[in-house]
Amino acid sequence: MFRTLICGLIATALMAQFRMAEIGSGLGVVYAVRLADVNADGKQDIVAITGGKVIWYQNPTWQPHVISEKIAPMDHVSIAGHDINGDGLLDFALAAEWQPRDRAVKGSMHWLEQLPGGQWKLHDIAKVPGAHRIQWGDVTGDGKKDLVVMPLEGKALVYQLPDWKVEVAADNLELAHNLFLEDMNDDGVLDIVMASKRGVETLTRQKNGDWLRVLTGEGQPGEVVVGRVNRYRVAATIEAFHGDTLTIYEEPRPKLNPQGAPPPEKWHSDPGALWPKALRDTTVYGGHALGWADFDGDGSDELAVGFRGKDTGLAILKRNGEGKWERTARVDESGMSPEDLVIGDLNGDGKPELIACGRATQNVRIYWNEWKPRWVRHGVSTGERAFTAVGIQLKNGPRAVITNLGEKTLLYGNGKLLHDGVSLIHSAVMDVDGDGDEDFIGARYSPGLVFWLEQPAKPLEQPWKYHLIDDAIDGVHGLHVHDVDRDGKPDLIANSGQPKGKFANSIVWLKALEKGNKWQRNVFASGDAPGLSHYHGAGDLNGDGLVDIVSAAKVGKDGEWFAWWEQPRSGGIWKKHLLASGEDGATNPLVADLNGDGKMDVIASRGHGVGLLWFEGPTFNKHQIDASLQGPHSLATGDLDGDGDIDAVTCAKDSYAVAWFENDGKGNFTKRIIHEDQAAYDIRLVDMDGDGDLDVLVAGQNSKNVVWWENRLKN
Repeated sequence: MFRTLICGLIATALMAQFRMAEIGSGLGVVYAVRLADVNADGKQDIVAITGGKVIWYQNPTWQPHVISEKIAPMDHVSIAGHDINGDGLLDFALAAEWQPRDRAVKGSMHWLEQLPGGQWKLHDIAKVPGAHRIQWGDVTGDGKKDLVVMPLEGKALVYQLPDWKVEVAADNLELAHNLFLEDMNDDGVLDIVMASKRGVETLTRQKNGDWLRVLTGEGQPGEVVVGRVNRYRVAATIEAFHGDTLTIYEEPRPKLNPQGAPPPEKWHSDPGALWPKALRDTTVYGGHALGWADFDGDGSDELAVGFRGKDTGLAILKRNGEGKWERTARVDESGMSPEDLVIGDLNGDGKPELIACGRATQNVRIYWNEWKPRWVRHGVSTGERAFTAVGIQLKNGPRAVITNLGEKTLLYGNGKLLHDGVSLIHSAVMDVDGDGDEDFIGARYSPGLVFWLEQPAKPLEQPWKYHLIDDAIDGVHGLHVHDVDRDGKPDLIANSGQPKGKFANSIVWLKALEKGNKWQRNVFASGDAPGLSHYHGAGDLNGDGLVDIVSAAKVGKDGEWFAWWEQPRSGGIWKKHLLASGEDGATNPLVADLNGDGKMDVIASRGHGVGLLWFEGPTFNKHQIDASLQGPHSLATGDLDGDGDIDAVTCAKDSYAVAWFENDGKGNFTKRIIHEDQAAYDIRLVDMDGDGDLDVLVAGQNSKNVVWWENRLKN
């Protein structure tokens, strides 16, 4: 019977919970653990090696099967699975005769051939003194997996199938304790990352067959694994050989420019560029097992680390929203002295499990990942740039998503084409014709165009009728729906942000007449909004009972401002009030009572700059909310956690992060990361699943997708 234990968290940053199940005990020292589909049933099995045995545990019963006992030379130290002879059955390469004191002469490589019926046959490969770690991967670029053999000292070897041709990837190894295979230069071929007394080094095979060896991280590490956090590579090591210091290196990142070109889809630093150390934790006593995985589903890897010194167990580290590394979970506090660990999804639920094997504890344990996410990601479309997306309630049906891909306006759920030939930068939902259902409004930037599509009786089957709203304004970047004249009917705010044309540098509000067949254009900021204005908000900012309008402009000597226009009584000229100038990349202001004092405030993002801020009404003193998110081009407000105050959410197009800002009701905000591999031009808060709370809908132009996150904060 398996032993089970609930392993909870000591912090809330990682919303995860692990349940321990011990599947093997009394095994002797377990040197390595791996995942492999041994019996070709589509499930990941667990493979473990002791000094004299190779055992696989069959998923899902975890029944143990002995592959090898006393048929291979003793003192097994490393194992790696691959179909070596191409017969469709999984085989294993095995490093044996591990004798640390005699490593100059002892050590050999073998492979275990799986035969039909579950029998195994041993084959010799070569004598490799000191052979310590092995992995399969295509490191030579021929499309076939190679066997990389790393002895503690001597030469790093690469064996190529089918004839075990060998080449030297590096020589003069000094305490080369472990390796990891990763495509470090994005050329489609794996590189060898190794940890040794000389530091973290990367071995790359050149096109002429020579191997390039460069220093990637300084130190004297004994372990090394590479993962990704917020899209970029990170490496973790234990220093020194069997040491007590956990070191995390972060690859140098590209310099971001929210006013310019987007970040590259793929990024790698120059060969030989040193990765700076982001963390040195000197309390990982006897560290000997590391692994990266996205345990909590937020798009970034967390680090699992095992230690077997005066403190024994497993812990998880995570980088928080401010870029600091912290321990967020103690997975096991007793009964496991990790020699090795591996990570993978064992039950097909999309959440990775942690599997560890013990040296002194002589056991194998599964830590089932039972995290309960606060946000669940749902894909809408992928593969094409999307600048805008809205959630729309279909007549007699569910809520769906309308987005624009290329020049096609599409309705999801069923991918129905609503309109063709126009590329949209922004959109809105509004009951234009007053018939009680929601219609779609789209905006093209330049030449300017605003139109609406009338929702038919059968929206998934019938065509949506096209209606023109305005094609004289130019540079239409933002649309905002609000009842500007307080007649009980929604109006539409739009900009004419281009510095040319009849309505240059202007902002207008548009009133639907005759059920949207005609529109009245009201230019309230005539030539008064230079600097490429972006988005808008509306509300009574001065307490006079009239609706005022706020906007922002991103660039230039006449831009970089947040401002609001005061609506006059009985007609007249709208008066402009500057909220702030010198706000590089100012884009997105919205009106809300953020501190619960009954007065309207303005929350804003610098979507072509950095960070978020808010202006406290009625004097509009400025408060910083965030100073690190780069390119928070989208912004939405609403009560996300159901506590009665107004929170905010953004997705930073350059930082590739979705974050919500929890309001304490007094205008103090705490940043909470939702996902760290997502860019956006547009974000909406809408109840997508009809459960009464606000979900987050994102249109990603750089990430080429439309996705929404289901809100489970109340759970």
